[in-house]
Amino acid sequence: MGKDLKGKEIGKGIVQRKDGRYFARATVKGQEISLYGTNLKLLKEEFEEEKYKALVQQVAVARKDITLNEWFDEWYEKYKKPTLKKSSTYNYKRRVTSLYGVRIGTKGLNDIKQISIQTCVADLVEKGYTAKTIREATGVLQQCFDAATANGLMMGNPCVGVLIPENEPVKKRVLTQQEQDAFLNYITSNDNWYKELYYIMFLTGMRVGEIGGLQDEDIDFTNKFIYVRRTLTSQYENGVKIEELTTPKTQNSCRAIPFFGETEIYLKSQIIKRNELKKQLGNRWRAKEDFGNLVFCTTMGSPANRYAVERDLNSVIKIYNKMVEVESKYTGEQPFHIEKMHPHCIRHTVATRLLEKGMNPRVVQGLLGHANYNTTLQYSHALNDFTKSEAEKIGNLLNSTICVNSEDVYNKIAGIL
Repeated sequence: MGKDLKGKEIGKGIVQRKDGRYFARATVKGQEISLYGTNLKLLKEEFEEEKYKALVQQVAVARKDITLNEWFDEWYEKYKKPTLKKSSTYNYKRRVTSLYGVRIGTKGLNDIKQISIQTCVADLVEKGYTAKTIREATGVLQQCFDAATANGLMMGNPCVGVLIPENEPVKKRVLTQQEQDAFLNYITSNDNWYKELYYIMFLTGMRVGEIGGLQDEDIDFTNKFIYVRRTLTSQYENGVKIEELTTPKTQNSCRAIPFFGETEIYLKSQIIKRNELKKQLGNRWRAKEDFGNLVFCTTMGSPANRYAVERDLNSVIKIYNKMVEVESKYTGEQPFHIEKMHPHCIRHTVATRLLEKGMNPRVVQGLLGHANYNTTLQYSHALNDFTKSEAEKIGNLLNSTICVNSEDVYNKIAGIL
């Protein structure tokens, strides 16, 4: 431990000379470091910085041939994977490997320049990838390069300054009232296996994963509430289906949904139907014991995951549209078709119906579990009519002799919106 002229310890490798100046010296991986200074505090900071640089340079030299794929795997395991939900790990990694790994993954880190990334982006756009997909993958890659730069493996981050097309606004598919009625009438008259599931989705706006993860204990028939506490995730990893019950999408997703309309009837109907099926199938019942008593299931007792529901939904729409085509040949009437839809369309539809009926957007946000209020407000096609009717209640804003403070009005409007 070095000492100053008074014999006080001032740090390893640092001494004070007779002329009053401080001298710092160290050898890091064979590299000599020698520094002089009159300010001990500044000298210590510079000394530590130079030792770190020397150490990083040695690491970089030792790993100068590391490729993007090799570094990404190491970065992902040590930096990113520990922070992700288990159900998200596979898709998160695939997001980069399938877009960038196959194009520049075998390149050495220091051979990757900004033009390398920009060329990949241009190719991805040409291949038809959406701006959102490219932006998400590039964002992950940028984090990976940040860590490489911090560890001395790269001189800078090649993702900085890369131009990515703007996200195209995604039009949310919302069923018209006529489509909604036609769909519900059809599944009821044909006693579709997922009839109760669809009705509960239309009555609550729950995500398909939340519906799939609903258990008996999540339903309070006494106080008339459904509690969303988990979600069923289902994905294929290397051809193998992986199903798990995990925490909901966001903190706001954990919520209580009051019974609307026939909610109680359809929930009880489903539980009875499930119990009868379980008795009929006996040892052929496919539900995992650790999943508990899931309310909704397939015809073989396995969880009603998003793949099963989407397959059934596509089948229902296809059969319905064929049916109305045939009927029109006999009636001579124009057939009414239901446009293609996916399970999440039902959630969009519920949000729209609630706003159309005049429910406060803040309440809609809570019922649907939107993390961001702006997400609720995206259903502007419903809000336009709602806003118009609210405006009609006000009348002529200028038809008054009272002087109104414009700042107060602005604050009130901001509080509503």
